[in-house]
Amino acid sequence: MDKKLLLAIVLSVGTLFIYNYITKDKQKPREGVPQNIKSGQAYRAPSTKELNRPINTEIDFIDKKVKVNEQVKTFNTDYCEISFSNYGGVISSVEFKKHLGENSYPLKTILPKTFYEREQAAFLLALEEETPFFYDFINSKNFDDHTDVTYRAEAKNWIINKTYTIYKDSYKIDLKLKFNKKSDALAIRPRLFFPAPFIGEIENELQSGVVINLDGKSVKAVSARDLDLTWADPSIFGGQDKYFVHTLISDNANFVQRGFFRKVEDRLFPILEGPELNEESSFKLSFYVGPKLLEDLVAIDPRLEGLLDFGWLSWLCKILLKLLKYIYSLVGNYGLAIIIMTILLKIPFMPMTIKGNKKMKEYQKHMPALTRIRTKYKNDPQKLNAEIIRFHKERGLSPTAQLSGCLPYLIQMPILFALYRVLGNYLGLYQAPFFGWITDLSSKDPYYILPILMGVTMIIQQKMSPVNDSKTKAMMMFMPLVMMAIFINFPAGVVLYWLMNNVLLIGESYIGKKFLK
Repeated sequence: MDKKLLLAIVLSVGTLFIYNYITKDKQKPREGVPQNIKSGQAYRAPSTKELNRPINTEIDFIDKKVKVNEQVKTFNTDYCEISFSNYGGVISSVEFKKHLGENSYPLKTILPKTFYEREQAAFLLALEEETPFFYDFINSKNFDDHTDVTYRAEAKNWIINKTYTIYKDSYKIDLKLKFNKKSDALAIRPRLFFPAPFIGEIENELQSGVVINLDGKSVKAVSARDLDLTWADPSIFGGQDKYFVHTLISDNANFVQRGFFRKVEDRLFPILEGPELNEESSFKLSFYVGPKLLEDLVAIDPRLEGLLDFGWLSWLCKILLKLLKYIYSLVGNYGLAIIIMTILLKIPFMPMTIKGNKKMKEYQKHMPALTRIRTKYKNDPQKLNAEIIRFHKERGLSPTAQLSGCLPYLIQMPILFALYRVLGNYLGLYQAPFFGWITDLSSKDPYYILPILMGVTMIIQQKMSPVNDSKTKAMMMFMPLVMMAIFINFPAGVVLYWLMNNVLLIGESYIGKKFLK
């Protein structure tokens, strides 16, 4: 990597760091009572007074005797296969037909649980006491665009109906809750549990929370350090991993009073706390349970676009993602698509880069003379400035010529950052092969061949652009090792892009030396 590219990277990273520091949300969660908290705002659950009751993440089950056999009902759409269990009237399994994992099996984000793990099921409704576990399957009704599945249970003299609506053309699931009260029933306060997606086969898979921002127009991730917070009546609340998300997206009847998280070992469970019920009530909640793909997210709720973690370059990431998917539709291989996209993005900048390098090299020929002028007039700044201006004017030089070689790299740096976001988080690359040993472009090269080749191409670049200064030369020779160490665990798709970019840079240098002397 030559000095120009290194400088461009340093300047760009510095700019990105300053931007993130200035624009990051500095608001700290406030201590206080719920009625003083804005909708969607985080706070620490108070521990005094019933109104300010502490959060409850526990589920009351009696495990001594099992008198009911589990019955599983399975329904299919073009997108998913969804199974329901009478153990809690829950969704026990969701597999995604269009997204395959290891051994070409459909990915699952909700897996069947053993009897003693049933508290980890999806959309389990809990009460403070006597949580209903065994439900009766009532019926299923099939319509043109959706299927309704209804379960019923009784607890504390309340009859609870859970009706799921599975949409056939999207990843949206509705849950209708109906509470019918008997004459001597006491008040109840329901809570709804569901797991964040967890595939299991993804290396270093991490989960995080999903909440609505105070602006009500976007979402943000909840880091591990904030999982102990509570959110006031959020309209979006759930959990995500790298590729999938399970989240509330609509609550028209205001069921959710508070949202908080439960952590069980390495698993995350969002909890939606309902109101205290003293009379018959009905609620309808809508959820997105599916992949973090732009077209699927936006089709359900435009606010979910923020889950893609594209950051301030979101507009550019969308363009690059569309380009990548279009090229893939033509060649049928994401590795080839990345190579072709790299070439297409590089070609427009090649004339500018070659011309800038030529100007900079011409300017460098005059550096010894400029050094002598600076040495001669180092104690007379006014005379030094006049002499440097005269020197440039007599030879038709521009003082900015030495920076002209950096400009194309600086222009391309946003593309580099955007591609890193896209290639590092795009579900389409998961288990997508390139050729040979590269069988998954979303994970690291198992034999580290791509990072090594990337380092070799950087060394070749440096050989083609020799540096006279000994300190700079030593640093430049050390850079390939540093970059290899950084990229060694990067997704193969990202490393492939950088490797191809290096090859094109070598081509630029060769063309510049061969034809533009």
